[in-house]
Amino acid sequence: MNNEKNIFSDTYEIIGYLQSGSGGAVYKAYHKRLKKEVVLKRIKQKNVNMRINRQEVDILKNLNHSYLPQVLDFLNVDGEIYTVMSFIPGHSFKELLEEGVHFTQNQLIRWGMQLCSALYYLHSQNPPIVHGDIKPANIMLTPQGNICLIDFNISFFMDENTVLGYTEGYTSPEQYIIALDKKSIHAIPNHTVVDEKSDIYSVGATFYHLITGHKLERRRSGREYEELQEHVSEGLASVIMKAIVLERDKRYANAYEMYQAFQNICKKDKRYQRLLTRERAIRAGLILLLGISIAGTGYGIHEVKLERLEKYNNLVEKQVIYREAGKYGKERKVYKSAIKVFPDKLESYYQNAYTLYDEEKYEKCIDFVEYDVLQNEKADIIDERMGDLYYLEAESYFQLEDYKNSVDIFEKAFQFGAKDSLYYRDYAIALAYNGNTEKAEEILQDAIDKGLNEDSIHFTKGEIEKALNNESDAISEFRQCIGITKDDQLKTRAYLLLSEIYEEAGEDKEERAILLEARNNLPMENQMQILEKLIQVDINLDDDGDTQLRNEAINLSKEVIEQGWETYTTYNNLAILYQKQKNLAETADILTQMIELYGDDYNIEKRLAFLEIDKQEQKGNDFRDYSAFEKYYERAEKLYYAQLKSNDTDSEMQLLENVYQQVRSGGWL
Repeated sequence: MNNEKNIFSDTYEIIGYLQSGSGGAVYKAYHKRLKKEVVLKRIKQKNVNMRINRQEVDILKNLNHSYLPQVLDFLNVDGEIYTVMSFIPGHSFKELLEEGVHFTQNQLIRWGMQLCSALYYLHSQNPPIVHGDIKPANIMLTPQGNICLIDFNISFFMDENTVLGYTEGYTSPEQYIIALDKKSIHAIPNHTVVDEKSDIYSVGATFYHLITGHKLERRRSGREYEELQEHVSEGLASVIMKAIVLERDKRYANAYEMYQAFQNICKKDKRYQRLLTRERAIRAGLILLLGISIAGTGYGIHEVKLERLEKYNNLVEKQVIYREAGKYGKERKVYKSAIKVFPDKLESYYQNAYTLYDEEKYEKCIDFVEYDVLQNEKADIIDERMGDLYYLEAESYFQLEDYKNSVDIFEKAFQFGAKDSLYYRDYAIALAYNGNTEKAEEILQDAIDKGLNEDSIHFTKGEIEKALNNESDAISEFRQCIGITKDDQLKTRAYLLLSEIYEEAGEDKEERAILLEARNNLPMENQMQILEKLIQVDINLDDDGDTQLRNEAINLSKEVIEQGWETYTTYNNLAILYQKQKNLAETADILTQMIELYGDDYNIEKRLAFLEIDKQEQKGNDFRDYSAFEKYYERAEKLYYAQLKSNDTDSEMQLLENVYQQVRSGGWL
């Protein structure tokens, strides 16, 4: 422990020992430069062929997936190999199993899909990354209820089939043989490959443990399927059994195929099929009874159905009205009422997904489509509205700059019959940003053939040129779009993209000019993002203390609040602007509002501390009192270091610490 602390004293400070497994010792540490908690893992095994290749390290560092930690560094110190990853809060499934926690089938399906999504991402890298040690100890359950697959090893740096370790109950047969005795390879040639199917086996073995409460035995009892069925449906049991087949060729071909198996469990569940059959029989019987009594009751039943349908349509209409008015909380309440009336119809689901998209809650929109709709046994997922739901999911991935998934989901939308030319337009744009500009041009032509308007054609060409970094051509296309379009939403998007081009080029004045033009040419309901960006540009241009720009930013912020578009950032910027203008009373009022709206927050306490410094500097030395400053500083520091677990850092906190030390050294405290 002391050795590690000395080795990493320049960059890392060891906080404590976490665990030791087949891969090596793991420590929790503090990254001094980044000011956040990390995990340091020392690789236990040595291998003469082990090396650190810079290109492969960059592959690790560039990994970016919702269910994987961020790889920060890869070190070779005095012959010892270390990996550095972000610290993931929560509990491992090993801990949860030891505590006797039981998991529902819906939870297991959701986590299975998340785990397969992460593995498919790793396996799709070039070269592929095989985790090699999937087990409950290496899967975290975060406070948000999602999984995070930690501790993926560096086996793809090494010779083919090198295995870092073996964990009884989870490791695949082929990996076990290599780990146990390399001579056995020649005796059992079909077990000599360790690849993505080895990870798939480990996923199945891990879920077997989560479901049954005990590990999978190397020598099979033959009762594994029955043991699974005692706890979960036939569908889920079948998915696990296919993953843990001893013959690797009979397992899932890849992690995506297993992901789809999790996704379609209800369709594979024989009990579910029997239930459907039983419901159809009951429905047929009811129809027969209705036929017999149609003269007396038929009209009444028809009337009831019409009333239900009318009620549903009225609720959906309210969803649309509330969504378009930006009353998102009310829309959600109506959505919950609508799905109680008709849980199978997709229109209410679509409107709620649209609300999440409008709110810019893109990750929640994706999760809603994937889980609340596709995992909902009652929802009619073969309804044509499914194509529109996939479109919203694809657009959400695009907004998150996950262009590969965006392209994949667009293709699903078209498989469900989506034919809107605008969908093809946005699909072409996603293809361009994903690097496939040749296909993007083909899809754009398809969209034109389907009747895409001229304004959208220019817009799409602008996006493609922007993806190719042809800024001048992109600007020309967006300008032509703005000049001819009567679609305010499309015009807004074109203005925002022009703003983005100038922002990326560092041309703040040109960006401000285009945003002011947009403000003059767009109706107020389309100006939310325009105003937000204009405020930020004014703040960026305020280095010379331009009072006029500050006042403009203040007035724009007030306008955002009046429109009901305000966010935490709106109030925070307003507090900073007022303080720069020496309007300390207004600054205090804004910070008080922030406390009422957002509660305890280190940033608000930090702003109050800076405000107190300005207040005291307006007084003579004999009248200064820094006790309130000290109180705010101590609260800010406590809250700040508590939130470091989420890996956020703030350079202003370092400045505040310096001010605090100056106040102390000056004898004011």
